[in-house]
Amino acid sequence: MPVGIGIGRGDPSRPAVTRSLRFTGPAGFHPGALWLATAVPAVATLLLLARLAS
Repeated sequence: MPVGIGIGRGDPSRPAVTRSLRFTGPAGFHPGALWLATAVPAVATLLLLARLAS
């Protein structure tokens, strides 16, 4: 489930107002994706070091 961060989104209760996608932030982010994006380079580095050490 995405977690809203509320950057540049304006008032969602006004449906008649259009928002320019050029100047708005993301609607939210997925915490699992953030952990995955952090963990993959760290695991790759550890695997590389383990291979170089052997």
